[in-house]
Amino acid sequence: MHKLTIFFYPPLTNQAFNQQGWQKFMGLAEKMPGLRRETVSDVEDFLFGSQGHRYSMIHEFFFDSRAELDAALQSEEGQAAGAFLHEFTGKRFTMVIAEHKEALPEEFVQEE
Repeated sequence: MHKLTIFFYPPLTNQAFNQQGWQKFMGLAEKMPGLRRETVSDVEDFLFGSQGHRYSMIHEFFFDSRAELDAALQSEEGQAAGAFLHEFTGKRFTMVIAEHKEALPEEFVQEE
């Protein structure tokens, strides 16, 4: 599984972001072909890291493969969502692609 992660920089509290921009972006992004699931996280605390990279929100889009993620980004829907993302955030975000791996508790390494 692969995911596209967007880290949003503050401030994200303006009315245009919350009422118009966010809903429109979600409507565009959720039409990307191959999208399997998504998560949105509001960052509550900043514990450690570069002081120049504080994030307000993290949004993740999951796809079955890198090829499907790439196809979604190149699709008409992906292009429209990306263009609007730049517009309504004022380019205040970082976007990364990562291979997503998960482990269940029974798979955790147990030290004896």
